[in-house]
Amino acid sequence: MAVLKTSPSRGASVRWCLVAALLFASASRQAHAQTADSCLPPPAVKTALDALPSQAPADTDWDFHEEYLAALQTLLRQFPDDFFVQRRYVAFMISYAPSDSEKVIGEYKARHSQHPDSPQLGYLYGYALLGHQSSESIKLFDAALEKDPQFFLPHLLLATIYNSPAFQDKTKSVAHLKAFLEACPTSFDGYGPLARMQDKDLINQFASKLRLLLQNRTDSDAIGAYQTLWSLEFQAHSPSEYDALRKQVAQDLERIRPLALQDKSVWYETLEKGYKLANDQKQSDWAEEQREVHFPSPWRITAREKWFEEHATDTDASPDKKRVFNRELLAQSGEWLKMRPNLTFLWWDRLYALAHLEDVSPVEIEMAADQGLKIAGKNGGPLGPSSYDYLTVAENLSKRHLQPARVVQLAQKGLARLEVELRESYLDLNTKEMLDESNRYFALQRIRALGFETDGHLQLKQAENAQIDLLQTDERLQDLKSLAGDKQEGKKTYSGELSAYWGRMARLAELRGRKLDAMAFYESALLTRLEAQQKPDTGEKDELADDAKGLWTSLGGTAEAWRIWYGRRADALSNASSLTWEDVNQPLASFDLADLTGKSWNLESLKGKVTFLNFWASW
Repeated sequence: MAVLKTSPSRGASVRWCLVAALLFASASRQAHAQTADSCLPPPAVKTALDALPSQAPADTDWDFHEEYLAALQTLLRQFPDDFFVQRRYVAFMISYAPSDSEKVIGEYKARHSQHPDSPQLGYLYGYALLGHQSSESIKLFDAALEKDPQFFLPHLLLATIYNSPAFQDKTKSVAHLKAFLEACPTSFDGYGPLARMQDKDLINQFASKLRLLLQNRTDSDAIGAYQTLWSLEFQAHSPSEYDALRKQVAQDLERIRPLALQDKSVWYETLEKGYKLANDQKQSDWAEEQREVHFPSPWRITAREKWFEEHATDTDASPDKKRVFNRELLAQSGEWLKMRPNLTFLWWDRLYALAHLEDVSPVEIEMAADQGLKIAGKNGGPLGPSSYDYLTVAENLSKRHLQPARVVQLAQKGLARLEVELRESYLDLNTKEMLDESNRYFALQRIRALGFETDGHLQLKQAENAQIDLLQTDERLQDLKSLAGDKQEGKKTYSGELSAYWGRMARLAELRGRKLDAMAFYESALLTRLEAQQKPDTGEKDELADDAKGLWTSLGGTAEAWRIWYGRRADALSNASSLTWEDVNQPLASFDLADLTGKSWNLESLKGKVTFLNFWASW
């Protein structure tokens, strides 16, 4: 079964993740006081920044964007010369839309030109450029430090840049982070980046300082900083010391829970993480449930995540099992939408279930598609739906052969958005390999979009338009093949798309009455699919094989010859396991981990042994 994905929101774009990792998220929950070195904002500014709105579950992304921006602009008028308000403004503007980013870059370029000796304006201009012209950001940050050595904030961004793949320089990164932490020990901004330094001594040194800083604090910002502290302490110690750390976390919780900060989301978040680290899952679940009740997330539903964990299925599941899964998903999505009607990806859950249930009427599918796109448009504001949104609807309508003219239109809109998103996704902090991976994704999405457009034109019997689509697809397939390189998974993906291309070439030939040409194309499609060891999902109609067999029969082919030529190989593949392996040929980073019995494992101890490692991540 195809994996159900969450529709990428603009607040979670690559650029937004960069911003969040740098300053924006941590700066929003700092406990600050006025200091001589300007590491922290004045109390009045701190209070005003803390009062900025949070997105409510009923808000669309764009509604919140406008609300937050209006509140920021009010603060800019209230504190026109305050650096920290301007920093928050820059962080927000580069986090959402390219138009926002271009606006703030132009704004601070002009300000910096008018006041070139201002280290603060140099910093803010460099911050706005970060990710697009990072080399220029480095120059601006270095110049700011030279003009005012007591202005320490550039150290933090320089540490982040020199820890990025494209500008990797561990010595410089550590030096700048240490400079910031030593100058601004009461600012929590510098402690989170420690985890990316892979230096246990450095982490342990400053984790100890952070613990001392927190031990007498009871404000919500300090309580939230315990999450950073615990992560650093576990990273700085070996697995054999984890039991002692868990006891220490339990002691911290004994101090945190009685504070009863029920009006602060971070209190629940810290309790949830702390109890999990202390191996008290019951209390961790309680904290998670209470947080969901008092501070429901606008972007996630815990019940949905747990439902998918409990109802996992795969492509080899029986048709009955898939039918039950989709029937339950349809029912659950209705309940989730009552809680979060403006979450676009919940509409795609619903559309997926509807499109995969044979007894559902076309009207129900089309209504879900309409409503989902409407909500996606509201979330996108002037940007409109994302390419993911357009192509999700095109895919599900195309699967059921519904509204072919609309499928063509959706695919074209998706292609146009893809080009914009490709430009938006570029970050000069990434390596060539990371950029290649991004290019592979966009190349594949272009081919998918062209495929939906072709299917629509074929269903409308518009042969000339389908021919144009297929010529473009052929070009894009060459790009995908080149980007796949020697990676087995990339080659397999390419073969799958090549098979789909030959299948569409066959249908175009049939539409033009060229049956022999069509049979040759069907043969290429089926053989390519077999060679790639790809098979249709169980329970799904194999339209490619069915159409090919129908043409074979019409040309005088026998059922026995078909079975010998194709059926036996297809049956063998169908009975084979879906598990595949790929040679990575990349060195494994060193590690030191404890298993459930407390035994320690490291890379050295496993040398020369056949070892199965299961890697996972939680974003």
